[in-house]
Amino acid sequence: MEKEQYLNIKRPEKNCLLCGCSLVEVEKHPSILAKIEQEPTRKDFCPTCWEKIQDRDYFSYWLTKRIKPDNTRRLTKKERNNLLLRMFEFLNAQKGEGNAYMLFYISHLLMRYKVFNWKGTRAAPAEPENNIPERTLLVFENRITGEEITIQDQTLDGEKIAATKKEIDEYLLNNLPEESPEDIIE
Repeated sequence: MEKEQYLNIKRPEKNCLLCGCSLVEVEKHPSILAKIEQEPTRKDFCPTCWEKIQDRDYFSYWLTKRIKPDNTRRLTKKERNNLLLRMFEFLNAQKGEGNAYMLFYISHLLMRYKVFNWKGTRAAPAEPENNIPERTLLVFENRITGEEITIQDQTLDGEKIAATKKEIDEYLLNNLPEESPEDIIE
């Protein structure tokens, strides 16, 4: 069988063969495989016309499902990166210990999305007067501004990762821009 013959079988028709009504809006409709002029051909019908032709000669029949495309708005890469960078900058400006894990996670996302460059690690000395032990700092560079950013290293925890990912996903979903703003990072 030729490639073109296979393509004729695979592609559903947009309209019913008998009455001509649109099949695009119909979720399910019957289809048959019949032999016309020694070539297998697919024919699609609306459910009403199917009742009329059920006694015809065909090789096979099936119920075709038409899946409607998902038209929900999705973030572009630039929009996603811009929102993550704004969230990171907001949390980093607060300088609270409660945001350390979130900053750690977002910084790695921004590095993955090529907004931050990895520069290395530094040891931060202990501060006994503030009850802060010696710790490791991660150093990143913002590729757009060239600014050096340091955050505290964190120990990975599956539950924290899941909670942080969920919070970030909700933030991105709830902050979909109406239109692409001009200040989105390149």
